[in-house]
Parts: sequence; structure tokens; C-alpha cells
Amino acid sequence: MTQNNIFENEKLRPQVRQALEKINFKTPTKVQEKVIPELLNGKNVVVQAATGSGKTHAYLIPIFNEIDENVSVTQAVVTAPSRELGNQLYKVAQQLKKASGLNISIEYLGGGNDRDRQIKKAENKAPQLIIATPGRLHDFASKKIINLDNVKTFVIDEADMTLDMGFLSQMNEVISKLSTTQLAAFSATIPVKLENFLRKYMEKPEFIVIDNPSVIAPTIQNDLIDVGSKDKKAILYKLLTMGQPYLALVFANTKQKVDELSDYLEEQGLKVAKIHGGITERERKRTIRQVREGQYQYVVASDLAARGIDIDGVSLVINYEIPKDLEFVIHRIGRTGRNNLPGHAITLIYDDEMSDIEDLEKLGMHFDFKELKNGELVERTHYHRRDNRKVRNHKLDNRLVGMVKKAKKKRKPGYKKKIQKAIADDRRQKRKLEERHEMRKAKRRRKRERERSRNDFDN
Repeated sequence: MTQNNIFENEKLRPQVRQALEKINFKTPTKVQEKVIPELLNGKNVVVQAATGSGKTHAYLIPIFNEIDENVSVTQAVVTAPSRELGNQLYKVAQQLKKASGLNISIEYLGGGNDRDRQIKKAENKAPQLIIATPGRLHDFASKKIINLDNVKTFVIDEADMTLDMGFLSQMNEVISKLSTTQLAAFSATIPVKLENFLRKYMEKPEFIVIDNPSVIAPTIQNDLIDVGSKDKKAILYKLLTMGQPYLALVFANTKQKVDELSDYLEEQGLKVAKIHGGITERERKRTIRQVREGQYQYVVASDLAARGIDIDGVSLVINYEIPKDLEFVIHRIGRTGRNNLPGHAITLIYDDEMSDIEDLEKLGMHFDFKELKNGELVERTHYHRRDNRKVRNHKLDNRLVGMVKKAKKKRKPGYKKKIQKAIADDRRQKRKLEERHEMRKAKRRRKRERERSRNDFDN
């Protein structure tokens, strides 16, 4: 360890440094290296960092460092947009507490848990650290079940997801009641609406952007298949069964499509688990437990699973549909290829979705263009070469080539004009065909976008 290692910083309590040693934290990640000193100095921060960058410990370490065990009031709050994420954060916080030996009371407030029991625990003894979903936090704070007057640090994790899921109004009511509180927001992206919200409550925040040179793990084989006019569901079934993956995760955009694909795959004889926001919390927990126990080889899910549920052992991810928010593609693919294990991701597209793929490539993602042939995935000419189609379409057909060759010989007066007119007519006709083709593509694209928007976050 180097002298500048933030984990050796003298501002960290001995118990916290001891905890880091016990959980084998030796070298800080980039986000921890940049964020921890700012939080220890009491700064407000807005952090843009990818999932898996180590951001959870980047804020939990300073929180544990600053909580006074001898003062029985709520001193820190962390929010997560989904109950699954909240539960995960709670488990990480409990691990840090156990490793440090600090007697910090931690409480998780979120849906899926007994509300009355949570009320009794909160009223009996104020938790010093609260990890909560926005809805439950707003509920308890507005009804004065919990007192946030002494909160020193307030963290919004997955802030963009909090925005997307419509929780900003509830967060607004909670944060507006806080006094001199240090605020921190962690997010994969910082949309303008989110930035405006954060600036409303943060005075001169430090904006920290952690570049992620490898958008997806280098151990992931990331393939792209143009479905064309083929049966998309049949392609999905073939991809799921030809390699016998350890655990395959199929993503669709809506709960209706998840149900539809699950029914189809079960009709083909596969045992399929489905996860989306339309199933009960109890059923979802049972399904996830069964998946983790290896009772299912195939899971069809909405984006709830991409950022809200942690399932180990995913060897294959298939994007059956491209989501409206392209960032979700990165989170979906990030479910496989973890812990330096090999992973495979396949995205199914239509021709008019190529622009979405180009946008993803601008984010740093690379795709290999493949096609299914004789039950195998084989290389196909990369789709960027399709850009040359218009040029090729403007080549003269054989009849006109013959006329041009004849024009080189001595011909009757007016023959040259005849050739030029024929060429102009030919090009005009090709332009019409191209325009018609583009209009059809645009029409199909608008239809798909309407379908995406109609059920946006209805999962």
C-alpha cells in the first residue's frame, strides 16, 4: 500500500481502517480515491460513476467514520430507488459494521418488509443510519415516525434511476426539511433535470466524473444479430438452447413482453423464471431465491433485474428488445462476465435500430456482428459496410452501361442526350425507392418507440 492510499488516511478511525483490512480492501478504486477525501472534508458531491465502480463503500466509509455511537439519533440517511437495491446496501453496511466492531444501529426502511414492525423498531430506538427507499422514507418522515433533524449526511444512490422512477417529488419534500446536511448523489448518468434538482439543494457541489474506459468487462463476448424478416422468438429459443448456458438472462422492455416470452419459451419445453414489477414482492423474492439455488436455467426479466437485483452466475444475456434508455443496455450486459469470468451477450435488432447501436458505440461499447447459420453463430459483414448500399444503388444497371459504351462510338445526333436522360431517369427512380425504404424504416421505428414509451418503467 502506498503512503497516499486513502484507506490509510489519518482522518479514518482505527475501527474503520481495521474493517477495511478485514474485508480485504487494500487498494481504493478510482471513485473511492476521489470521493472519500471530499466527503471526509464535509463537501457536497455529485458523482457520476458506473455500476460496479466501488461507489457504495465510497460513501459508507465516510458515514461510518463520522457517526457518533454514543448519540442515539439518526445521523445519516442513504436512499436507493428499489427495495432490492436497498436490501443490498443494508447487507453491505452490516458487513462493514461487523468488520469494524462499531456499535452503530442500522435500519432498512423499504417496501416488502413489515411496516408495523419497522415503525416499532424506529420508535423504540432511533437508528443512527437509515437505508431506505424514497417512498418509505417520505412516509415515515412526513408522519414523524423518524426524526431527521440531526442528519449530518444524506446520500442519494442511483440518482438517475430515482428520477426515472418518479421519486424526485418525494425526495424534494424530505430534503427540503433538512437543515445543515452534507448531500451526496451517485449516478450512472446526470440528466439535466437531475442536475437542476441537485443544484437546488447543494451549495457549490464538487462534480466528480469517473471515466469508465471499458464500458463492459473485457471478458464479455458482445454480439449483435440483425433479425431481419426472421421469427424473432424462434431465434431467441435457438440461442438459448444451442449452447446450454449455465444461467441465461433475457431482457424485455415491458412486463407484458416478459409474460409473452415466458409463455412462449415454456411452450417450447423450457423451465423459465420471470421477474418484473407486476409480480408480488413475495413471489419475486421466492423466484430470485430459486434462481440462486440453481432451480432455473432461464430467466426472462424487465430492467428491474438490470440494476435492482444481483444474480450471480449469469453466463448469457440476451437483449430481446433495445430499451428507450440506452444506458440500460450497459447495465443489462453487465450482469454477465463478472469476477473475471467469461460472459456472452447477444442483442437482437431490426435494421432501423442501427442508429441505437451506433449511439451505444459512441459510449464505448463494441459489438461483433453475427448471424445464425446451421445452429452456430458465425461472423457476418459488419453493419457499417451497409452504409455503402446507397452508393452501390447509384451504379448504373447493365442496360445503361451498354448505352454508355455505345456512346463512345460515333452515333447519330441526339444519342448523347438520350443517354443522359436515361441515366437521370434511372437515378430518379432509385431515389424514389430509397425514400420509400427510409419512410418505411422511420414508420417501423416510430411504432417501436411508441411501444417503448407506452410501457416505460411499467415493469
